[in-house]
Amino acid sequence: MFSTKSAKTAPVQSRIRVPQLYYRQPVISRLVSRYGLSVNITAASLISGNDNDGWFDVELQGNPQQLAKSLSYLQGLGVDLVQLGIAGNLHKSENSQPFPIRDRSINQSESGSLTSQWQTQFQHEIFSGQANRLRLQLCILKSYYQKPIISELVSCYGLTVNITSALLNPDVEDDGWFDLELWGRPQQLSSSLSYLEKLGLPLWVESACCGNNNLIE
Repeated sequence: MFSTKSAKTAPVQSRIRVPQLYYRQPVISRLVSRYGLSVNITAASLISGNDNDGWFDVELQGNPQQLAKSLSYLQGLGVDLVQLGIAGNLHKSENSQPFPIRDRSINQSESGSLTSQWQTQFQHEIFSGQANRLRLQLCILKSYYQKPIISELVSCYGLTVNITSALLNPDVEDDGWFDLELWGRPQQLSSSLSYLEKLGLPLWVESACCGNNNLIE
């Protein structure tokens, strides 16, 4: 039997520039759910409310057909592929932009208390089936920079994940963070949060709500 896994090529690295128009679209999530790729975000700068376009440095892995279709999808959206190359052979682009300065202590205060378990009210809403969307801030510890955590939330737990803000700089000794919207069934949300907790990643739940989800695929 033909094995898709064995047919995977060497990882392809690309810098994806995301215009403001697509800040509310789960572009990275769709690369996983629609095209079956494994996507590791190795660097990111996406600041909501900022006039500049955001960007992700991503490592894409899949078979040639999956890669070709996913790159066509990105180009069809008008999302710029600033850099593209085989892993290990990607050079810095003149179009690279500096990382913005982020005072996370302010955001943490606004988002709520750091918890090792989710706040009780959100737990209740999830388990009672009253919530199918979560907004949270996730801290990516330096030791997890090479693990495709966002990709696994999509592929393993069936969620749609929209990244609304992000800062991940592999060139400094600092942790990164993502502001995420997670869409899915209550059990999927519950399982995904348990997964993040088991990894030991700090997270701040900002809100949980129920509503029609136009992003679920």
